[in-house]
Amino acid sequence: MNAETLETKLHKEIPLSQFMQVKVVYADQKHIELQAPLGPNHNHVGTAFGGSLATMMVLAAYCQLFKIINETGHVLLKTASMNYIHPVTGTLRAVCLAPTDEIVQKFQDAFSKKGKGRLTLTSQILLADNRVACEMTGEFVGVN
Repeated sequence: MNAETLETKLHKEIPLSQFMQVKVVYADQKHIELQAPLGPNHNHVGTAFGGSLATMMVLAAYCQLFKIINETGHVLLKTASMNYIHPVTGTLRAVCLAPTDEIVQKFQDAFSKKGKGRLTLTSQILLADNRVACEMTGEFVGVN
């Protein structure tokens, strides 16, 4: 699933992503990267709103899992833990690295046998200098 297809799917299935002006910048074998402008995602002090940052990290992981299940099911978030390290004063950049082939295979085996599988993914918000501003670790469920 390429970046354009993922972006269309996000905007259709999660309308908030469209209001936030989320763009899928990369959707390759190694990672997903989403971006959104600060303008519609700022708080009262001019930095990125914590809810927008959380949404970006969840959406990046969602895209990663959606690539794995390849439109054969639904993605749900079971649990998540977030850590906010630095304020974001520019473009919101959320990155989710792909899990290892072994982890993906284990997930796919469970997904095909039981109709669902669980996968823990980590997403980060990166600043312009690539420092981590925020990090989320979440358990996601793919359901057929």
